Amino acid sequence: MNYIQNEKRAVDTLRVMSAEVISHANSGHSGIALGAAPIMYAMYKAMNVDPSRPDWFNRDRFVFSAGHGSALLYSAMHMFGFPISKEELKTFRKYGSRLHGHPEVLPELGIDASAGPLGQGIGMAVGIALAEKELAYRYNKGLSVVDHYTYCIAGDGCLMEGVAYEACAFAGLWKLNKLIMLYDANEVTLDGPRGMSDKEDTAMRFRACGWNVIEVANANEAAPISAAIGQAKRSDKPTLIICRTSIGYGASAEGTHKAHGQVLKAEECAELRKKWGLTQEFFGIDADVMSHFKVIEKEKIGLHAQWTNDIEIYAKKNPKEWAELEQFITKTEGNKKTKRTFNVVAEGKSAALRMVGQAMLRQVAAQSPRVWGGSADVASTTMAFVGERDLAFGVREHGMAAICNGLALHGFLPYCSAFLAFSDYLKPSLRLSALMNTPVHYIFTHDGFGNPPDGPTHQANEHISALRLVPSFHVFRPANDYEVAAVYKYVYEKEIPAASVLSRGGEFGSYLGECVKADMATIEKGAYVIYETKGLKPSVILLATGAEVGLSVESAKVLEQSGVGVRVVSMPCEKLFAGQDRVYRESVIVKNLPVVAIEMGTGDMWHKYVNVKDGKGAIISFEEFGHSSSESDMRKSVGFTVENIAQVVKDILK
Repeated sequence: MNYIQNEKRAVDTLRVMSAEVISHANSGHSGIALGAAPIMYAMYKAMNVDPSRPDWFNRDRFVFSAGHGSALLYSAMHMFGFPISKEELKTFRKYGSRLHGHPEVLPELGIDASAGPLGQGIGMAVGIALAEKELAYRYNKGLSVVDHYTYCIAGDGCLMEGVAYEACAFAGLWKLNKLIMLYDANEVTLDGPRGMSDKEDTAMRFRACGWNVIEVANANEAAPISAAIGQAKRSDKPTLIICRTSIGYGASAEGTHKAHGQVLKAEECAELRKKWGLTQEFFGIDADVMSHFKVIEKEKIGLHAQWTNDIEIYAKKNPKEWAELEQFITKTEGNKKTKRTFNVVAEGKSAALRMVGQAMLRQVAAQSPRVWGGSADVASTTMAFVGERDLAFGVREHGMAAICNGLALHGFLPYCSAFLAFSDYLKPSLRLSALMNTPVHYIFTHDGFGNPPDGPTHQANEHISALRLVPSFHVFRPANDYEVAAVYKYVYEKEIPAASVLSRGGEFGSYLGECVKADMATIEKGAYVIYETKGLKPSVILLATGAEVGLSVESAKVLEQSGVGVRVVSMPCEKLFAGQDRVYRESVIVKNLPVVAIEMGTGDMWHKYVNVKDGKGAIISFEEFGHSSSESDMRKSVGFTVENIAQVVKDILK
């Protein structure tokens, strides 16, 4: 039997194995599994990977943007020798399994990114390819220690999503020639033919974005796809390979939208095996097919060892560069995590916190080669820039965040910035940061009223509450420069996905010298007593974040003149405070004392700390859309004034 025949049998086995994985789970998407098997086969055959060491640093990366086809991914990994057994394939979509319904990042298994929300994988692939290009530029000194391709398989739905277009335009600008996207162009979406919702000429769009485009008219076979991949590697641009496939290939619903989520019964899988001349054993692999895959696996085993020899030579010749590159390698492989202490020092001066944030970011970047990022065309006003290492993402918030996830997957500590009111544009990528635990630092400025004359479209009221609801994601709203310094220190030492929400103006005034000066240990608690009236036992607690902490301190001083004792609590991170033990929480927010929560945003979250129902507390918040107005008029209209806060406290105490 010749090689081409073996290749066809290998692809057909991959098709039916994927369908059987779905059949056994009674859940999944067999349409893409049957149709895109030649793409997956040709890609893995071309990839520079070592199944015996799936997480080695210089491996080719793969992001399955059309992640609903995960059964195809797991079956391919099993056949190409990655550590997934037949028994584990049978756990697909079961509780506790590593084989999720959509791929979840697990480098030690060979899964480079979490994917599922369509288009996100494309953005992450762009970020990974960008990371490879930057690292090669920085550290390759005659030896190609960073030299790999990034592959992505995407479908019609992926390319319809706006985040994909944002990221692909950026990839074209940067000429990410080691990015190869294989487009499963089956002309079918979940609800019907692609033509009922999209008539775009995809090839023209990508050429306009600066991509190399190759079309494979018959992608139901692997050979022309392999040839296209070889051609793509000779381009100086990122490449889109348009693979004309047939969704649900071989099944009863082939070529229709019904094939998308079709689950074949065991007897239907058996019919496919018979039609393609394969063993009738469920989950079975013929000896000749197994031998075919073993030959390919053997070619890949040992690639990691060759690279290890190269880096030993490199480290001796370039000790300084190696010391930096090793930080990326150890972070990515997870064998050890470099402990860093950043010397961020606050000056105690009144300033716009976005300016303080810039000072901290510059100090952090100066001490870590892994810090890299940019803004969605607002660096000049968010002040999130450091100099040489700034990326101009353009007005592409969502693409920016997805790309930063890709950078983080490759070992960077990326930051990206936008106005808080536009955090909604990138929320899905931010959620994936939390899900994958990628240490992306989101720097949002212009909180609350932002720049009031800009009007309600630019004013953030519900946004910070929405961000706080994301699991495993920390939202920090610091009140002064001490807190900003401590927050940045915490975020970059812990290497966590987090957001810093910073004020546009310098609103905390002259109270700094009279308040507790926060450090990292304080920030780790999430909330603390920042000010307390002297000589008067507190009869009320003012609980605030951000600029409203300064307003609360000024209000406490006014109340003190009326004989009212006040404790002011700053809560830069509610999630951290909620995670403290009960003793600490109750030492800060004392039981039986009325609490007035003050935040320039929606107040729903504060009900867990404020007893409004019994009249023993109050929430001063920003619940409605705002106005184009001066700062002072806006504050008066919604009650963010010393006079109103003092009156609210007096009414409660009565």
